[in-house]
Amino acid sequence: MDNFPSPPTGVPLHPSNSNSNSSGHPAPLMNDPIPPEHQHQPSQQSFLRDASSTHSSLIPPSTIDTSAPEDSRASFRTTSLTALFPTLQARFPSIDPLYITKTFRGTIGPTGLIWFDIGRQDTSPLDFSDFQHLLYCFEIYGQIVCMMAGPQGTEAQLELQSALADYRIRLLKMSKWATFESVKEWHGAFLERRFQCGQDDPEGWREKREDLEMLLRRKM
Repeated sequence: MDNFPSPPTGVPLHPSNSNSNSSGHPAPLMNDPIPPEHQHQPSQQSFLRDASSTHSSLIPPSTIDTSAPEDSRASFRTTSLTALFPTLQARFPSIDPLYITKTFRGTIGPTGLIWFDIGRQDTSPLDFSDFQHLLYCFEIYGQIVCMMAGPQGTEAQLELQSALADYRIRLLKMSKWATFESVKEWHGAFLERRFQCGQDDPEGWREKREDLEMLLRRKM
């Protein structure tokens, strides 16, 4: 499987050693609130440890997404990303941890889903090439969201999987008559609401969103 590409300018994956502690180890990945007194103290040292592993797995400090306060996170309120991360990395080894973390915190943004294209090249445009590409990236995103929503096979996870499947069918039907650019705009606006109000809310994915109909334009 191809290596996952570098992020766009301004989102470095390998920052300088200014974010390392005095022993040279990077800061940990955290899903729980980052105390204010620790947010600007790179000397804090921690490890993300897989319970089934006999060694510590260090996560680069760039994977700690502090672009929004922890208490504003609307999704996965009962999920520990620290505990789930080894499973996510095993399932999606080519996806950079930064974008998984941003998904968890709801700060990835609609266009950020393009980084879930595990076949991307460094020279690929930073946009979805067509509807199939958009749907492919959303499928990977949906799998990650379902894993974050709860243990495999639980009623809540199955209901979320069903809601995401309904949403994909909705996009497919829409793509038959609406232009790709307008479907992409509608999809982006819909995603913004879910990032803000709950990515793990099945009913949210089934919202009609009549207020977004004006964004859709018919094919000529």
